[in-house]
Amino acid sequence: MCQYRAVVSDAVKLHEPKRGERLRHRGMAALAAAGLTLLIGVFSAFRASAQLLDLPQTVAPPQPAALDAQLPTGAEREAATRPAPAANPACSPRRPVCVHAAPGVTGDVALALLSALEQAYERLVLVSGLPSPRADRGLGGSDALDLYLTHVATEGAAELSVSHDWSLAAAFDEAPGFCMLGLPARAGPDQLERWATLCVGELVQLRLDASEAPHTRRAVATHWGQMLGRPTTDDFRVFDDMQAHPERGFARRERDGSSAGASLFFEYIEQTRSNAAPAVLSASLVALSAGKSDPASARWNNEPDWLDVFRHSFREDRPAIAGALADFAVARAFLGSRDDGRHLPSLAWLGDFGRVRFDWVLRYSSLPRRVAATRPIEPTGSIYVWLDLDELDLGSVVGFQATWERPVAFKWSLVRVDKDGVELSRIDVPFQERASSVEARATELEAAAALLIVGTNMGGVDLAHPFDPDTGPFEPHGCLIYLAKL
Repeated sequence: MCQYRAVVSDAVKLHEPKRGERLRHRGMAALAAAGLTLLIGVFSAFRASAQLLDLPQTVAPPQPAALDAQLPTGAEREAATRPAPAANPACSPRRPVCVHAAPGVTGDVALALLSALEQAYERLVLVSGLPSPRADRGLGGSDALDLYLTHVATEGAAELSVSHDWSLAAAFDEAPGFCMLGLPARAGPDQLERWATLCVGELVQLRLDASEAPHTRRAVATHWGQMLGRPTTDDFRVFDDMQAHPERGFARRERDGSSAGASLFFEYIEQTRSNAAPAVLSASLVALSAGKSDPASARWNNEPDWLDVFRHSFREDRPAIAGALADFAVARAFLGSRDDGRHLPSLAWLGDFGRVRFDWVLRYSSLPRRVAATRPIEPTGSIYVWLDLDELDLGSVVGFQATWERPVAFKWSLVRVDKDGVELSRIDVPFQERASSVEARATELEAAAALLIVGTNMGGVDLAHPFDPDTGPFEPHGCLIYLAKL
C-alpha cells in the first residue's frame, strides 16, 4: 500500500474563491490532482491523465491536541451478518457483480437489478476510474460484488445497508463488503439504477478508507450517482429535505435520513473547485484521510477524516476555511428556482425543491428588529434571514449585529441581491474565532432589492479542538440577529 496516502502535502493549498465568479479554483484542483497522484500508486484503475504534483513521500502531520480518551474517534464497527448466498444467484457474465434474491422474489426483479448493478459498476469503476471494491474471498460464492435483495415490499421506500466483512491487514483501513436492499414493488429503472450506484459507491469507499463515517459514505455515493446518472424522484426528495433544514450540519458521523442530502456539499466543491475528472475530488478527500484502526477496538479510528483533509488544503488557515464553508452556505440560497446562473446552475433542474427555507423574512420598513434562530444550528449548519429593502432612501445603511452561544464560532455573510434575484456583491464580515458577537454595516444598497444574511456554525470547542464530526452527538447552538436603520 502507498505509505503516504493519508496526508496532504503542504504544497497543496486551496485558494479563497473570488466573489461572484464560477471558477475552477487551482487549490482544490491541486488537491484532486494530488489525490489522483497518490492513488495511482495504489489503484491502477485511476486515470493518469490529470495533472500530477511532485509530492514528497512523507509529510509530517501537525501534532493533534490531546483528547479525552472516552471521546469516539469513529463509527462503531458494523455487526451485520452477511446473508447466505442464494442457491442460484444472478451473476453478470461481463462484470464482477451478483444479485442474491431472497425466496419469493421474482427472477425479473433480480435481473433488472443486476442490469442496474452492471451499469453502476461500469460508470464508477470503468468510466470514472475509481478503484473496484475489494474482493470478499468467495463469501458470496465468488469474488464478485454481492447485493442481497432481501425482500420486495408492497409499499414504502427502498432500504439499503452496506456493511464490511473484515478489515484487511493493510497499511490503511480497507475492507470488502456487501449490500442488502429491500425494494418497493413498483421500483422503476431509474430507482434501481440509483440504489445500485449507492451500493457500488459505498463499497468503493470501503476500499479507499473503511474507517470513514457511514454518513459521509452515503453522501459521497449519492453525489456520484447524481453526477454520473439521472436524477430520480428520490433525489428531489433528499435535496428538498436538505434545503428545508439548513440548520442541520452536512458533516456528521452516523448515517440517517439527512445523509443523502449532504451530497450537496460534494456537488458544490466538485463543480466550483475542481478541474479534474468527475468524482476524483470527492474520492481524493476520502482516500487521503485513510488511517489505521486498532483491530481490537470496537470503533474505527477515523483520524484524520475527510474534513481534516479539506481543512489541511487551506494550510489550517481558519478564516479561509470559514470563508469556504460560508461560500457554500451562500450558494445554497441560490439553488433550484432561485438559480442566478452564478452559483450551482448544474442543479437548476431542482426547481422549487431546491429552495432553501429562510428563518425570517423581514422588511426594511419594519426595522429595527431583533430575531432569534427558530431552530438551533448544528456545526456546519446555517441560518438564513431575508431582508426586503422596501422604502429604501438614497444612502440608507443597515446596521447588523449577531450574537451566539459559546463556545462555537459563526461565520456571517451579507449578500446584496437585485430585483431579479441575482447576487450583486457581498459585504465582508471578518471571521472572529474567539468572539460570540459581530457587527457590520450594509451600505451601497441603491441597486439592491434585498439583503440576504447567512450565518454558518463552524463548531469546535476551542482553537485547539476544531469541529470533528466523529465526536457526536454534538450540541446545536442558537443565535440572535439585530437589524436597524442607521
